[in-house]
Amino acid sequence: MNQSNITLQEFIQTHKRIRPYIRHTPLEYSEELSRLYKSDIYLKLENLQVTGSFKPRGSLNRLLTLDEIDRKRGVIAPSAGNHGIGLAYAAKRLNVPAHVYLPKDADLGKVQSLEMVQSLERYGSLLKFFDSIEEARLSALKAAKEKGYIFLSAYNDRTVISAGGTVGLEILDDLSDVDTVITCMGGGGLTSGMCLALKCVNPKIEVWGIQTKNSPSLAVWYQNGKATPVDLKPSIAEGLSGPIDPETITFPIIQKHIDRILTVTEEDIIDAIKIMLNSQYIVEPSGAAGVAALKQCDEELNGRKVAVVVTGRNISWSRLTSLVGHTTNTIHCLQY
Repeated sequence: MNQSNITLQEFIQTHKRIRPYIRHTPLEYSEELSRLYKSDIYLKLENLQVTGSFKPRGSLNRLLTLDEIDRKRGVIAPSAGNHGIGLAYAAKRLNVPAHVYLPKDADLGKVQSLEMVQSLERYGSLLKFFDSIEEARLSALKAAKEKGYIFLSAYNDRTVISAGGTVGLEILDDLSDVDTVITCMGGGGLTSGMCLALKCVNPKIEVWGIQTKNSPSLAVWYQNGKATPVDLKPSIAEGLSGPIDPETITFPIIQKHIDRILTVTEEDIIDAIKIMLNSQYIVEPSGAAGVAALKQCDEELNGRKVAVVVTGRNISWSRLTSLVGHTTNTIHCLQY
């Protein structure tokens, strides 16, 4: 099926379906960033979403569209953290067994959030750890095939893409004359959904996707016009990192509808985390990528109304303070 045919009505129906379980997160005007880049910059604060990231939107939409037989079978997903937390939350709210496979080096803050959200014994759920995210993915696929679980990709799924578009609808509700929307990209589920939803309403809105220089798969594919091998390096933004399915349905959407793709360095991301801390928001590295990209294009942003999606906040305190170079005694009055 051609995924580019997701209609505005489908995005609206998706938002109505998941709305009872999520927050319409704030679109907050940033005085500091607007002054710095001579434009009107707003932050779409999905770090204030339930579970601390935008991910529950996709999991909720997938589970809510399952029939009763599939719900009883349960769902399974590999995750670097936020996708698993989102799935655990959705499964708990809808009383569906969920199995989350994680890499052993997953951020401790995300693991603790998962354990807190997911009442394991009560809901028949399971956390399992593997040496890498790729091993977790392959093992989850195998378990789905052998045991009949529904496999839920973090991006390669129409219902996840449709849910990503609901972030765009909320931005338009709060800022109907937005010129440019900037969002980070891992596998592209959020970005492809936002591209379609925003341009359904106003084709003139520009959508910019942000990846890390260490894991730039979609950026390279976009430049080459096709899926090609990419040399991947570790990144502090684990939610944007790792291999992407070459057959993903997100890439054709991004290839056709996105206006620009930028990449950011690890240092850029750390600087963006510090900027967000100055505004009293805790943001994880993946969530800060959109803010990190602003300094690359300050002249192009001049005079625009820009919405930057801040996608998540789930990071352990020890890792946060290590990244920004402070001790826990030197950062005060943080709210999230």
